[in-house]
Amino acid sequence: MCGICGIYNYKSAEPVNASLLARMTRLMEHRGPDDEGLHLDGPVGMGFRRLSIIDLSGGAQPMSSENDRLWIVFNGEIYNFQDLRPALEQQGHQFKTRSDTEVILHTVEQHGWRAGLSQLNGMFGLCIWDAARREMILARDAFGVKPVYYYDDGQRLIFGSDIKPILACPDVPRQVDLAALDEYLTFRFVPAPATLFKNIHKLPPGYALICDQNGSRLERYYCVPPQIQKGRSEQEYIEGLQFHIEQAVRRQMISDVPIGVMLSGGVDSSTIATLMAQASSQPIKAFTVGFGGGFAKDEITPAREVAQRLGAEHSEVLISADEYFDFLPKFLWYSEEPTATSSALAFHYVCKLASQQVKVVLVGQGADEPFGGYHRHLAERYGQWYRNIPAGLRQVTLDAAINGLTRNERLKRIPRTAGVTDDLERLTREYTIFDVGLKERLYRPGLGLLGGELPGKSAVARWQADVAGLDGLAQMQYIDARLSLPDWLLLYGDKMAMATSLEARVPFLDLDLMKYAESIPSGLKIQNGQRKALLKKAVQRWIPQEVIRRPKVGFETPMDSWLQSKLEGKVRELLLAPNSGCSQYFDPQAIARMLEQHRSRQEDYSNHLLILILFEIWHQQFIANAPF
Repeated sequence: MCGICGIYNYKSAEPVNASLLARMTRLMEHRGPDDEGLHLDGPVGMGFRRLSIIDLSGGAQPMSSENDRLWIVFNGEIYNFQDLRPALEQQGHQFKTRSDTEVILHTVEQHGWRAGLSQLNGMFGLCIWDAARREMILARDAFGVKPVYYYDDGQRLIFGSDIKPILACPDVPRQVDLAALDEYLTFRFVPAPATLFKNIHKLPPGYALICDQNGSRLERYYCVPPQIQKGRSEQEYIEGLQFHIEQAVRRQMISDVPIGVMLSGGVDSSTIATLMAQASSQPIKAFTVGFGGGFAKDEITPAREVAQRLGAEHSEVLISADEYFDFLPKFLWYSEEPTATSSALAFHYVCKLASQQVKVVLVGQGADEPFGGYHRHLAERYGQWYRNIPAGLRQVTLDAAINGLTRNERLKRIPRTAGVTDDLERLTREYTIFDVGLKERLYRPGLGLLGGELPGKSAVARWQADVAGLDGLAQMQYIDARLSLPDWLLLYGDKMAMATSLEARVPFLDLDLMKYAESIPSGLKIQNGQRKALLKKAVQRWIPQEVIRRPKVGFETPMDSWLQSKLEGKVRELLLAPNSGCSQYFDPQAIARMLEQHRSRQEDYSNHLLILILFEIWHQQFIANAPF
């Protein structure tokens, strides 16, 4: 796990400034405190910061192929590198290290970059420089666990695991991308390939950017649409899941340094912890975050129970509302993009705790998307029943009753989504946080953001096109795993872990496991109104029923109540300041109404207000006050 950056002056062929490259690289010291490396080749410069996990004495980067034709900087882990290596050795490749990095180089040498990258089961953001072809390749793993950012002004390509190395380069503008701002309000994150910075992009998962002397182009190298396997019994699916889950956890336990697990006491993390305990000769180390104060969804107690049952060494941390709010600027500094979920900061605190004892943790992210873990999956699974009710009857009965609820933002999405028959439009509306009506009240006149097609539709369409022939739930789950998961949940997961020099691995996103999970008929994944039904049947082999029946939590925080009490004054002062970033784009009176309606419990605007809070702090740090 590391940080990468670099420059390619592909038009001018001007040599890269070594001191600039070194400065860019050192801005990512938190991602790799163990080592630093640079490679300069005329118009090309590659920088690297290392967090040593595999082959501690070898594996230094940038690394070259045997003939020095290919050079690589690589952030991530390849879990099947030991499986790929023997065949490469039989084909005549000679290895100097035990590292997965060298396996990538030889795999690309042997098979070419497209076929080579497709063989890698792991998480990665990488750059390969082909000195003979004068070609640079940037790539992001199949599910986007690791980010790769880039800026191309028609003369030079600048890239990094973080955005700050790009901003450190001369003449890179710092402007808000208004179209991306609209998508941010829609989704609470900015979908790839955009970022909130104008002209700074990030690779979508499974994509590569190829740059030569003629310019750059975006190409997709990994596309495996689900092949639904029918005709099997439920028990056969269960046994297949059990095999793939166990293999995934064992694969991702490979490490030359101490390893632990993030434990919430729920199904996903408890399964991973149990399998780790079974595979380990020593007690595993488990880490949990909580909030205390009687918060009903606190994870501390259930996590303690699981840890005690496994004989794990359990550590926990409690955080308060004030600590949470005071940390927000540092959160935005490391995340560089606002990803509006209250759990992101909680994840940072537990990462900081874990980093004091281990360098690697396994986390339970990635199970909800393919197995039906979200409320929106329930709505999609049973939405046809809703659509079968005549529209007029729905509007005067169900829709009227739902819209009359004061504080259930999730249920209020049903009238604007479930009745829509077009799959793409319905799925887009399901992801929407700020709907068009709220945006009309919020935006300052003259921004030109309203109008045209449904906001966010094109971002959803990028992935929906792969699965348009499948049922609605299968489509949604496929999109989830490639839209909201990489650019929202995994993005903050990477940034918060790396801020503490910790590697976070996600076994549920193992390529073999995901391919198998997405082949299962969606009707088996939600049964009788129970989310993740098939997964729960599979993991009961390892975890007790009281864990399986426990309601889903997932790093939730008391943000709703905090915004009504402890944080309300601070948030009002932040968002309504005369010189705020929000005042440039949004109507202060509209924000004031949202704050008051939330405080008085007329509406639940906790998600909406968090979106605005994070935008404001991000704008202060990166737009209003240039940090370099």
